[in-house]
Amino acid sequence: MDQIYKRPDRDVDRFDLDPEVSYTIPAERYFDPDELDAEKKAIFHKSWMKVAHRSELAETGAYMTAEIAGQHVFVARGADGTLRGFFNVCQHRGHLLLTGSGKLKNLITCPYHAWAYDSTGKLAAAPHSDTVKGFCKADFTLPQVAVEEFCGFIFVNLDPQARPMREVYAGFDDAVRRFCPGIDDLRPSSQVVFDIAGNWKNVGDNLLECYHCAPAHKAFVDLVDMSTYVVETHENWSIQYGTCRTCNSAYNFEGGETPLPFMTAYIFPTLAFTVFPGAKGVGAFTFLPTAPEVTHQVFAYYAPDEQLTETETAAFEYFQNVLGPEDVGLVETVQKGLHSLGYNQGRFIIDATRGHTSEHAVHHFHSLIVKAMGG
Repeated sequence: MDQIYKRPDRDVDRFDLDPEVSYTIPAERYFDPDELDAEKKAIFHKSWMKVAHRSELAETGAYMTAEIAGQHVFVARGADGTLRGFFNVCQHRGHLLLTGSGKLKNLITCPYHAWAYDSTGKLAAAPHSDTVKGFCKADFTLPQVAVEEFCGFIFVNLDPQARPMREVYAGFDDAVRRFCPGIDDLRPSSQVVFDIAGNWKNVGDNLLECYHCAPAHKAFVDLVDMSTYVVETHENWSIQYGTCRTCNSAYNFEGGETPLPFMTAYIFPTLAFTVFPGAKGVGAFTFLPTAPEVTHQVFAYYAPDEQLTETETAAFEYFQNVLGPEDVGLVETVQKGLHSLGYNQGRFIIDATRGHTSEHAVHHFHSLIVKAMGG
């Protein structure tokens, strides 16, 4: 009689800080609602999150709103030219102050009861408050959030003790600028959105390894010479890059004497920049949880000119119609498998050369999650 397979022990966690011997983090952490609640507090409310490109907030009065794991914020260029970030909530009854993006008038006025704030966050007007005993406008200043410009983009952090980005992601800015030296001068161009039936960590796992590229991305391995592919990990970020073939089944581009690269540079927890060969701009890839098993993924392309070049259009369409949907399908299928009683943790495939088949960047991602969660 055949021996019945013993189900994995879900009470055992065999993750190890050594990638050579480690298992992946347990499957339950990819769908447990309590896990996501804890991650919001330990990771998303204490990490630097992208809001906009610097060009979108360059003018006085320009503002942009964002939602970070249930917390609403906005960043605005004040009348004094200073960039500030605030929690996007009126201090009267909690109504959101701003939506979307645009340009402020003289005051930030709540649409509910018309409380109004200046661009430094001070309460300037509260109708009929002069009849309220002991009312003091200074008690109702908008709470600020940390704001930084880094690598051509604007970021916020809800943690008042947040370390500067150049410390947290030391070396990242220089690494990205080697592949896109004009990143400061780009402007938003096109974007594609996928709402994925998968946990945000599942999306990150897929992003951070190319072990799956040969079986799952036929055009991509025709585009990128996998023998040149390098995967490097750093303290809170990682980078993947390799040289590309001008004639391939993904899209064609004009080359030169020096082979052009493909590059993806990731910063913890949910942002990566991508440079496609032949393109002059950069793609910003964000993936944020909206539920334990739903991730809102945005690939926004930023270009030097309003009109995309033929090559940039082809690269964007390749991601939108081929590469992106291929990865969405993989992530959603994995999410189903993570619920199986026959699975709990897998082993990382670690190549001694840390080449394209190695999953050490996924292990690095898991180690950052475990560290942030206090493990």
